[in-house]
Amino acid sequence: MHPYVALVALAGLLLLFAGPLPAQNAPGAAKAAPQAKPAPAPKPTRPAWNELTAAQREALAPLAGMWTTLEPDRKQKWLEVAQRYPDLSPDGKKRVHERMAEYAKLTPEQRKTARENFRRAYELPADQRQQKLQKYQELPEDKKRELANQAGKKPETPRRAPAAPAAAPKTTPNPPAKAAPPVEPPIEVKP
Repeated sequence: MHPYVALVALAGLLLLFAGPLPAQNAPGAAKAAPQAKPAPAPKPTRPAWNELTAAQREALAPLAGMWTTLEPDRKQKWLEVAQRYPDLSPDGKKRVHERMAEYAKLTPEQRKTARENFRRAYELPADQRQQKLQKYQELPEDKKRELANQAGKKPETPRRAPAAPAAAPKTTPNPPAKAAPPVEPPIEVKP
């Protein structure tokens, strides 16, 4: 297996077992937090899609619709993938395009989670990483689908409700001051 295909498969595996991702269509998900103003459209970065070579566009075709939204460092990573793409087998090319299409469908938060999981996977020694990948690949297809469904159904981690705004401290009127006891004139003691 080509090392890149193994990397993409490992990234997919990690995404499956990454834990709960924010629910997109969960009932009540839209009510969970007030919607903030939509983020301004990202400023297009270079290279623009039309500046890519035909070979790069072919390799990165599943990302065409989101290319303008990618940050420069992400574009650079994908251009590195495009550089290795011609060396892949037809099956390898197909798998890479499938994974890219899956990546393109993720929300920005899910992409961030996938990148973090990928990074964590590479903190493992190569032999452990290979063992985990091999173990996953040996699973029957129905078990893989079952795991994928489980990963998709995990409930979103409950979040604490935002703290209520601090109310103005209660001010109670000071009780009326007690009158000091009357001072009696000193008593003179005569011998």
